[in-house]
Amino acid sequence: MERLIGSRPASSASKIQRRATPRDRGPTPRDKGPTAQEPPKTSSRVNSPVGSHAATDLGSELELITAALEPTGGTVTVDIEDGEGWDTDLEDVMPKKSKDKKGKKENYPRRKLLTEEEKARLVYIRACIKFSITPSSLFLRGLKKGQIDLQNQGLGPLGTQAVALSLVIDRSVTDVVISGNYIGQTGIRYLTDMLLVNDNISHVDVSDNNLQSYGAQALSNMLLQNDNILSLNASGNQFNRNDALLFAQAIQFYRFSLRVLDLSHNDLEMEGGQHLGPAIATNDTIEILDISWNHLAYDGVKAVAEGLKENTSIKNLNVSWNGIGDEGALCVVRAANVNETLEILQMDANRIGPIGLPDLLKQLASNKVLLELKISKNPITTIGPESALHVIHAHPEMGIQLLEIQDSWLTTEACRLVYEIQEMKPNFKVVHGGFTNAHDLIKASIKKREENCMNDPFLFLINYVNDNRLRWMDLFNRLDTDKNFSISFEEFRDGMKSNNIPISDKDVQVLMERLDEDHDGAIDFGELLEGQKKYLKRFEKVMGVTPNISSSTPSTRQNSRPPSRQKSRPSSRTQSRPTSRQQSRPTSRTDRSAALTIQQKAKSDMETYARTVQSSQEPAVNS
Repeated sequence: MERLIGSRPASSASKIQRRATPRDRGPTPRDKGPTAQEPPKTSSRVNSPVGSHAATDLGSELELITAALEPTGGTVTVDIEDGEGWDTDLEDVMPKKSKDKKGKKENYPRRKLLTEEEKARLVYIRACIKFSITPSSLFLRGLKKGQIDLQNQGLGPLGTQAVALSLVIDRSVTDVVISGNYIGQTGIRYLTDMLLVNDNISHVDVSDNNLQSYGAQALSNMLLQNDNILSLNASGNQFNRNDALLFAQAIQFYRFSLRVLDLSHNDLEMEGGQHLGPAIATNDTIEILDISWNHLAYDGVKAVAEGLKENTSIKNLNVSWNGIGDEGALCVVRAANVNETLEILQMDANRIGPIGLPDLLKQLASNKVLLELKISKNPITTIGPESALHVIHAHPEMGIQLLEIQDSWLTTEACRLVYEIQEMKPNFKVVHGGFTNAHDLIKASIKKREENCMNDPFLFLINYVNDNRLRWMDLFNRLDTDKNFSISFEEFRDGMKSNNIPISDKDVQVLMERLDEDHDGAIDFGELLEGQKKYLKRFEKVMGVTPNISSSTPSTRQNSRPPSRQKSRPSSRTQSRPTSRQQSRPTSRTDRSAALTIQQKAKSDMETYARTVQSSQEPAVNS
């Protein structure tokens, strides 16, 4: 009996055959009785990088599970051929048909062949029965979809063993997520041994499993031999500075093929960064590298930056939450200038100050490759964003299209700079926490309302009516194709297309819901005019002006009358009286008495003036 143990060499084919035919093996345990159960003898050809003990357990467990699928008197043959993966045949090996003396053929019942999915499903269920655990419905559904997502399912070591034994046979699954299950040393041992055999899985997530150093060794050994894994998430496993050396050796290996590597939320520290720096310099496959939350500090990130200068593949680098300060961030930015592939740089919560931020952007003035800079949760206050935007405004040739400062506030000056930068770079965006005062908040709200009003689909209807010098009744008649005095959704949609009105189907649905006030599924002429009035009122309130409406659009009956008749008709009886007559006629008894008093006072004043003049002339006459 031959069996594959652990990994297989790339140049030779290895096979596992549980049993031969009944003639070769002799009596079965059932023939000897229940007390004659003997463990099967095994012989390994190659050793697993994790250890021969782990590989022997994987092979023996798979042998016991597949043995439970055999019918009485039958055998199961499991073959593994290098290059095509596991080719497991679980049908019965029936004896050849023989003829009796009379020449008649003996007929035997044939067993239905099982698909790979059915085989993997049966192996998993048998393994769960053997380990006395409850089968996971998520895993069984994942076998059909080709993506296993068992995040935070409490699998433990035994549950991981059952999953690994099933995935040895399966050939449809490409993504495996077993994060937050505390799989332990036993679980990661079975999982990595399975990955040495199954070459169809390309994305693996074993984060938050507390794997520690043993898990780091198992994963690094697996990466040295499996070049089909493209993405590995191993965050939150308490890897230390010595474990970083194991991953650095794997990264430098010529068969290393990972595109995405996540080692965040570990304890690599400064020494870990110094181990990873030279490995990053020689690697040419990693595109996304996440080493955040690792306490790298300045010395650790400096080594990573030196490796980044020589790297030619990394496009997304995350060094957040490492306490690197202004100097460490400056090292990374200078390395990004030398590097010609880095497009996204994330440095959240790294103690970058309001003075260090503009210095970073000054270093990126000539960088046209870096597109996104994320620096949230840094003590930059309101001065940092404003000074950074001044630098971007002064260097429009800079390649940055996104500046993310989620917890920082923008001043009025910063808002003005953003608008001016967007005029030069329309795709430029700033993700920020808000505005510093109510004036800025109101200003941004008004701008948003104006944009919504200008992009309203009803404005396209108004423009169409004005451009074609139509009345709203003419537009209604064009849209009402069946002449039932109502416009259905289909008529409204087809009318927009036939009249070349640039309104999408989604906007047509929005207009139908807005105009259909009685919710009968159709629009009548009254609802169309009412919708026009509401939009014009809203437009005038938001924009301060009223859009031009065609003069040929009659909205009311009074507007259709000749203007001469309206002007010739007096509005009231009082306005038709002469102005002089109105002023000369007192309006009440009090006004009459007041006028009389004024006249008497004026008369007395004239008499007093006359007497004064006469008295002044009498002495001159006597003389």
